[in-house]
Amino acid sequence: IESLEDDGRVIFVDGTWVVADTILYCTGYSYKFPFLESKGRVEVDDDRVGPLFEHTFPPCLSPSLSFVGIPRKLIGFPFFEAQAKWIAQVLSGKSSLPSPDQMLQSVADFYRSRDLAGIPKHNTHDIADFTYCDKYADYVGFPHLEEWRKQLCLSALTNSQENLETYRDSWDDHELLQEALQSSHFTNFDC
Repeated sequence: IESLEDDGRVIFVDGTWVVADTILYCTGYSYKFPFLESKGRVEVDDDRVGPLFEHTFPPCLSPSLSFVGIPRKLIGFPFFEAQAKWIAQVLSGKSSLPSPDQMLQSVADFYRSRDLAGIPKHNTHDIADFTYCDKYADYVGFPHLEEWRKQLCLSALTNSQENLETYRDSWDDHELLQEALQSSHFTNFDC
């Protein structure tokens, strides 16, 4: 993009242009919390938010402060729903957390495992692991991810790698979509 004009035109570097009603900036997944004064107890360093026990609770400020939605590269909404349920259970006293020292040790062990696996710090919260999601669900008695959901995710990833420009328009997983529509997690709009 060369420029954005007041009349709604988007001018491209080759001189062509289009009129746009809306422009959506996709800037990536960078974490910033300028409103949070945690006195260094929660920091963002190279997109690593931490320390956070299980990507949710800062040990020195838990349970009064928690984060939902930090992890990436997972099936987000079911995971975030499990996070919210866990936070509610902890805040209501129905579930408890390990001691701050135990949580810090768990975070340190997690960071060490990521380092040993060669995962850069800025990818700390890239999970991409269904087993982790299921383990997390076990914390709160949340159901494990359904097999169709895992297969649909893998199918979409494979399709996007093979057909980057057209993967949103073509797919070969109709049976998974039909199974998804039968799931209790989908709203039925029968009127």
